[in-house]
Amino acid sequence: MTIEQDAAEAGVKIGPVLLSWKQNLVGTLCGLLFTAWLLVEGKPWSSLLYLALTCGGVVLQLVLRTLGVDLTPEAAVIHGRRRRRVPWLQVQSVVSHVSSNGTSAVRLILENGEPLTLPFPKALWRKGDARYERDLERIDQWWLAHRGESWRPVRQEEEPRPPVSG
Repeated sequence: MTIEQDAAEAGVKIGPVLLSWKQNLVGTLCGLLFTAWLLVEGKPWSSLLYLALTCGGVVLQLVLRTLGVDLTPEAAVIHGRRRRRVPWLQVQSVVSHVSSNGTSAVRLILENGEPLTLPFPKALWRKGDARYERDLERIDQWWLAHRGESWRPVRQEEEPRPPVSG
């Protein structure tokens, strides 16, 4: 995950670690050259497979560029399957959630109790993942600094009660 300071919005971008466009270009050209070499050597199926892998790598890098979280003074802008803007006033807490498969992700707990899992940062192995911990701390500090003076924690009486089964 990378953190970039965005001077125009005075915000922070958190997302996956990506190759630069130069690294992508070199990798793609090498893949295409190797594909052509396999084709010249009379291995059409191998060249087709390698062409598919090269194209898949390009598509993966393009898709990963769209994922992440932008932290602005007003809201967290989440770029995942769909774009969502969550004002800091609606956020009750920032927590780390460990899923059943052992991966960790940052969650925003909204005032209605809804947990909102961010697409990044994520940690496959929580122990020793300093980048994940740094990004989690950055999001938490950003929320604390920008939630506003009018923010008040939801009181127990205001929280929705679970439905009574009968």
